[in-house]
Amino acid sequence: MARFQLLLLYLSLSLVAAQDNFAKCVNSTFDAVMTQHKGRLASAPWTSETNVDSVLQFAKGLKICAVRVNVTTNPNNTVAFEIYMPLNTTWNQRFLTVGNNAFDGGTLRLDMFAKVVHGWAVMSTNTGHEGTGLSWALNNDQAQIDWAYGAMASSVPFAKDVVAAYYGTHANSSYYAGCSTGGRMGIRQTEVDPNSFDGMLIGAPAWNVKSAMPVISRIGWLGKNYNLFGDALVKRLALQVYNQCNGLDGTTADLTIQDSTPCLAKFLNADIANGSVWAGLECNGTNANCVTVQQRQAFLTIVQEFKDPNTRNTTYAGDGFGIQAIGDLTTYLTAGNLDGFDQDFARYFLPAESRGLVWDSDANGAKLINASNAWDARVRANADPSKLNGWGGKVILYTGTADGLVATNGTRRVFDRAGGAGNNNLKYFEIAGMTHCVDNGNAPGGVQVPWYIGGLGLYLRPPGGTWFVADDLKNQTFPIGTKETDALVALVDWVERQKAAPSGTTVQGPTMIAASSFDKWPSTTSVGMQRWLCAVPKKQHFKGGDVRDKANWECV
Repeated sequence: MARFQLLLLYLSLSLVAAQDNFAKCVNSTFDAVMTQHKGRLASAPWTSETNVDSVLQFAKGLKICAVRVNVTTNPNNTVAFEIYMPLNTTWNQRFLTVGNNAFDGGTLRLDMFAKVVHGWAVMSTNTGHEGTGLSWALNNDQAQIDWAYGAMASSVPFAKDVVAAYYGTHANSSYYAGCSTGGRMGIRQTEVDPNSFDGMLIGAPAWNVKSAMPVISRIGWLGKNYNLFGDALVKRLALQVYNQCNGLDGTTADLTIQDSTPCLAKFLNADIANGSVWAGLECNGTNANCVTVQQRQAFLTIVQEFKDPNTRNTTYAGDGFGIQAIGDLTTYLTAGNLDGFDQDFARYFLPAESRGLVWDSDANGAKLINASNAWDARVRANADPSKLNGWGGKVILYTGTADGLVATNGTRRVFDRAGGAGNNNLKYFEIAGMTHCVDNGNAPGGVQVPWYIGGLGLYLRPPGGTWFVADDLKNQTFPIGTKETDALVALVDWVERQKAAPSGTTVQGPTMIAASSFDKWPSTTSVGMQRWLCAVPKKQHFKGGDVRDKANWECV
């Protein structure tokens, strides 16, 4: 009889344990956390069943608890974060922080949604302000500091405690994913608090803000002054580069330029006026679609390392762009962003005496660089990649070789400063043909060579371009979402194998990740190509056969 009663008790406890904690998605659950951190709920917790948010409406019927928190009760401080939490019956017991974009404020709800449906408790800050543009920074050092690192520093520990209040326990492990500014934010946060994360997935980090913005100013001036970024002109330049350089990495079948270095050497060593690499584009009186000598010179300036005019152009000022990046670069500088990006940095971030600066000459370039250096000394936005060498967590770093906003060479510099291949906690992958943080839509002929590895912003869309509803996301049939094809899954596997290993053991990270592309993206999501990406210093090698099949690729 006692045994029967014990069995009934066990069954009863099992049923209780299996119940979800959806009923805990109420204000009172978080009262103690708000008091502890001196913050407040910005609104009552809400769910995908009741909220009409443009993101969550695609997840009707998915039970999650979503919380928005003002980090301080000070009405003059606008730092806030949002966190999406799945039911305890579907929670993977992991916490994920996602980074932000450029100078934008607001939380990244799309990226949060793309992860919460897979069981993550996921947080995003508003970086201290809402909306896009840069005008929020004018005469507001605190807002600039919040964007630089302050909002993340105050939100991460707070959000972890919100998770613990909801589930009754802290997450087993903590992760970070961010690209561009988001990549910089992650590295910067490890400087503020090295215990923030167990692992980070960092894409194309805009770590060197104080140099990057003057360089973008220089590029913008060249583009305007020489009419370099007209759409038709850039398409001709991009196609010329592609035709001349596609085979320099050993094969033309891969449909992309894996490394710009030999391509750049070919262009720089050519006769600028009449070299064969420019054949068919010369302005000779009969070619209506020609490229002038000045335009070629401007093009070659952009793809070389920028030198600091303060030192008579002998020292580093910023990274040149990969020669395949010109198409991506043009997208940013011809889409109405020129005056609202590079020039607005000086206009809104720098002191009044420097607000009109543009790098249109060596003298003004030197002034802009000096002002930008002084700005960073005050705001401390730059991240220091060298701090990753010796940091206790794991890092997967990646970038695209056609990135036109954060130079591929800049990410290589991060890898080198973080210890390179000698850092056993760091793996670095270059994605041939990928643009800034996303796909390679500027590839000649629109060919979608493999680019998808599950990084931040690389969420998938179903036919028609609308977002997946939750069940679609959970039941994807194409071969992704594994540690071989998803860098975040690979990072989790690496971190958690390390945690389970005997003390003193160093667990090796992934040496290969399969990148995917999709037929007729984004109208369908069937995998069209896959190829292995190789942890640097190894490189991709095509063995022959069907270029679409990753079995025909290796790392050498």
